[in-house]
Amino acid sequence: MADSIRERARLLLDELPEEADFVSGFAAPFALGVVGDVLGVPEADFPLFREFTAPVLELTSGEEVSERVLGSYFAAMNEFCAYFGRSDAFRGGQLSEQERLSLCLAVVVAGTDSTTNLLSSTLLRLDPRERRLGGVVEEVVRLDAPFIGFFRTTTCPVTTGGVKIAEGEHLFLDYAAGNRDPKVFTEDFDPGRPSVPGHLGFGHGPHYCLGAQLARLEGTIVAEELLDRSAEPVEQPVRLRRHLISHGPAELRFRPGRRRA
Repeated sequence: MADSIRERARLLLDELPEEADFVSGFAAPFALGVVGDVLGVPEADFPLFREFTAPVLELTSGEEVSERVLGSYFAAMNEFCAYFGRSDAFRGGQLSEQERLSLCLAVVVAGTDSTTNLLSSTLLRLDPRERRLGGVVEEVVRLDAPFIGFFRTTTCPVTTGGVKIAEGEHLFLDYAAGNRDPKVFTEDFDPGRPSVPGHLGFGHGPHYCLGAQLARLEGTIVAEELLDRSAEPVEQPVRLRRHLISHGPAELRFRPGRRRA
């Protein structure tokens, strides 16, 4: 998908004015487009994705859940199931219809929101002198985790860090804290950091991110395109999103520059 991803990035950047919001003007529509391509969704239906994902993110924001939020969530899920119930995404094999729809939802929500955060944080970390762009993306995922953590339920009794956890306990796994563990990592941003030991930014084990390689590819290609244009953020305080899970700039003014001839 490298060629189509690069073409999408170039087209979006070319359409931007001299100064724009990187998050809403580029990162969000770019991530949406790539996931739409993966799922075989027509471009005309891309705006529906935001209608599907916004209530999910609102529900997991950490704020008190109101009747309005719950109502929006269930309405969006009904529309989501109706739309993807008609699609051919992940059809066939041994997946039940519920499993197939759950997989579509996971790809849409995680593939758009986390990638938007990844790309926005990457722009803030870009250095024109740095060419180890794969390492830059990896360090952004580690140090500026697009998803701070996630909820899990223990399937058996376990003791970790001297703490006993019973079966069936609901936990929040804090990837961001693990990725800054001073016994494992230094605090500095190091694109040359060895890949072993691996960070937790993409999860671990059976929950390892389905789209990790795609996210790495998107991040590297976008970083290349931004550097080729000498794109740069506008110097001003960066307002981060207020969310329990999703982490990244809420808005990021930047100058996209122009592609070299």
